[in-house]
Amino acid sequence: MSKHEKPTSYAELADVLDSLPMLVRERRRQKGLSIRAAAKEIGCSFSTVSRLENGKDGRLGNALLVLRWLDGGKP
Repeated sequence: MSKHEKPTSYAELADVLDSLPMLVRERRRQKGLSIRAAAKEIGCSFSTVSRLENGKDGRLGNALLVLRWLDGGKP
C-alpha cells in the first residue's frame, strides 16, 4: 500500500491497531529480542515498547513506527 492509499476499510485499520500489542510481542519473541533490543531496532525507547506491548500507548507516531517495523521496513 502506498503512503497515501486508503486501507481496505477503517474497521480493518482499527483491527490492526487493536492487535498491535500482540503483534509487537510476537515479532519481538520470534526475533529473539529483548524489549530494549526491539526498541533500538524500532527507533523508540524501552518504555514505549513496554507500554505498546501492554496496550498502554495510544500515540499514533509510535504505532506508525511499530507498523513499519512489523512490515520489515526501517522506521
